[in-house]
Amino acid sequence: MSAGHRVVAAVAAVVALILAFAWPRLPAPLAATAPPTEFSAERAMEQLRRVAARPHPTGTSADDEVREAIAAQLWALGFTVEVQDTTSLTDLYAARFGTSVVAAHVRNIIARREGTTRGPALMLMAHYDSRELAPGASDDGFGVVALLETARALAASQPLRHDVVLLFTEGEEHGLMGARAFFAESPTARDVGLVLNFEARGDRGPVVMFQTSEGAAGLVDAMASAVPDVFASSLSQEVYRRMPNDSDLTVAIQSGLPSMNFANIDGFERYHQWTDTVANASAATVQHHGSYALALARAFADAEPMVVPARGDEVYFDLGPIFVHYGTGLALPLAIGVAAIAALAIVAGARRRLRVGRIVGATGVAAIAPVVATAVAAGVGWLAMHAGGGDLAMQTARDGVRAVYDGAFAALGVAIAWVVMSAARARGVRHGEMAAGSLVVMVLLAVAGAVLLPGGSFLFVWPAAAMAVAAMRPGVPANALAATITLMTVVPLARQLGVTFGPPIAPAIAGIAGLATTATFPLLEIIAGARRWSPPLALGGASLAAVATAVAWPAFDEATPRPDSLLYVVDADHATATWRSTDPAPDAWTSSVLSRASWMPVSDVAPRSKRKLLSAPAPFVDVGRPDVDVVSDAREGETRTLRLHIGVQAGTEALLLAVPPESHVATASVEGRAFSTEHEDGWLDLAYFGPPPGGIDVAITAPAGAPIPVHLVAQLRGLPAKAGPPFPRPAGVMPAVSWNPLYASDMTLATMSYIY
Repeated sequence: MSAGHRVVAAVAAVVALILAFAWPRLPAPLAATAPPTEFSAERAMEQLRRVAARPHPTGTSADDEVREAIAAQLWALGFTVEVQDTTSLTDLYAARFGTSVVAAHVRNIIARREGTTRGPALMLMAHYDSRELAPGASDDGFGVVALLETARALAASQPLRHDVVLLFTEGEEHGLMGARAFFAESPTARDVGLVLNFEARGDRGPVVMFQTSEGAAGLVDAMASAVPDVFASSLSQEVYRRMPNDSDLTVAIQSGLPSMNFANIDGFERYHQWTDTVANASAATVQHHGSYALALARAFADAEPMVVPARGDEVYFDLGPIFVHYGTGLALPLAIGVAAIAALAIVAGARRRLRVGRIVGATGVAAIAPVVATAVAAGVGWLAMHAGGGDLAMQTARDGVRAVYDGAFAALGVAIAWVVMSAARARGVRHGEMAAGSLVVMVLLAVAGAVLLPGGSFLFVWPAAAMAVAAMRPGVPANALAATITLMTVVPLARQLGVTFGPPIAPAIAGIAGLATTATFPLLEIIAGARRWSPPLALGGASLAAVATAVAWPAFDEATPRPDSLLYVVDADHATATWRSTDPAPDAWTSSVLSRASWMPVSDVAPRSKRKLLSAPAPFVDVGRPDVDVVSDAREGETRTLRLHIGVQAGTEALLLAVPPESHVATASVEGRAFSTEHEDGWLDLAYFGPPPGGIDVAITAPAGAPIPVHLVAQLRGLPAKAGPPFPRPAGVMPAVSWNPLYASDMTLATMSYIY
């Protein structure tokens, strides 16, 4: 190839990369001066300042203020509003919390705007509780204000055909508690015909429609018609269905309702964190939430019928600015059609003196190149993670560091696959034979994907189709087209993996980049020309330098603080106390009280748990204890029924109750709701979040004639000032969130025991 061809090929590659990274684009935030019938991010952000002023976990006074503000605004907009007040139970997150059952006192806000006709209602849903340390600007402040601003725009518009219900749930963070209570108990749930849920897993980035109910082709078609800035992938749907993750929409889907789930996932370093604040929240992301919420509210609630009968699922994805969608029934025929075109291209190539045996060998090389890229990247990743002391693996590491790291691994994957392919070329495999081998691999993946994972088949079908065209008409234009289609299809997946899972997923990103390299190798080889080895080796060296830079670069700063953990545990029965930490080692701040720490079990807090935490002696501070009153203690024959009322101190965010196996508990209930006592180890235990100020009632039935020991833990917000630490937490450090909220930092756990 001439120098001119190489320049054209290089320009084409750059254009392909630009197109691959140019989308998705977020809509511009609309100002508060926008027409009242439009969604304005500026108006919504004003609401967000009230919703996310401070952490507001379930049952706290801060959460009460948020609920009252939401309800008042909906009343003012002319919606009918009711608050569902109930106790909800589940075992969904029980294992995470170290108990058998989880309960919460929840207050759901149910608002309704009547339509002009009878029929099923459209329901938009978000949760208004936050995690215990997070102000919750994004999770789920984004969803809350998207619904509030949508409600305002709807109130300024003509009534729609169907009723619109807005559900703001409480207790989502502790096991979808509010959603469970709504769908199990609220009469309004029986009126709902379609559910749209709005969530967040970070504080910026595009909003993805990532989950639907089964047979949602009609919903996807309606979204494609109504929403101008759709970002969605049926691969996300396929993956999410196979993961243990849940949101409030899980309950709607389990109830058999047509449903769609929306969330932004970028900015994961602030998810559930102290830094999930309005100052860090993206107004463009709020606008994107609103573009879905308002457009779909109008589209669905004004349609007749509101929901098209289920007619299968769809394959859908974004190809730059184009949202492509078609029925999954077409996935396999398309793959087979592409395979036929590829076969014709290879046959035509054989007539151009391409050797079949070498094509078979090239197929093996193209198949192994991404595997080698992944394996080498995994080794580099292992070294990098150890060299960085584990900082890179932390969710809360700086986004810039994570982006450099992920980008470096993508470049490393390209370099390794490029070297593997070039080595095959150096051994006599011709340019067309290598292209044919890469095509065979992509076709095999397309057919396998269509059979095993239809929603993800687009990743391979459309690159394979473009590669087949390039194989039939070799040259820079066709190869540039194949590279562009491949990158526009694959790059969004790699980017989503990076923002979702962070640096630990980097070897997989390298593998994806390696696969993309096999598809774009004909264009890359034209660019390299006679200097076959220089570009991939230079790229590999640059990628390793970038990895080293990411490792050396501080993972935390004042804007992205490092989390640390410190809890105060009081044994109220013996007037003793200890400091605890979920960290692997004390830092400069926590070492002021953990200098004599050792690893101790947490059985004094959670008797069934085998977990150990760093523990050190602490000065005893009397933080009080809840009043526990015997309401009744009745015996009937061989059965004893003990009824207790457990009071709640101010600032109590959770209660943990446990009864040991020797009590042989037969039945148990909390607030009149029975829960299972059949557990392998014989323990009866319950975590109750957001207990009401008046306390909770517990009933236990057990054999008469034996005492019933009760272990009780109260979680209180804050650390006693009299106990320490001796100086405030420094800048650049923040309290750590635990996946088990009972072990969230800066909390006091008061333990006590009773025998009845």
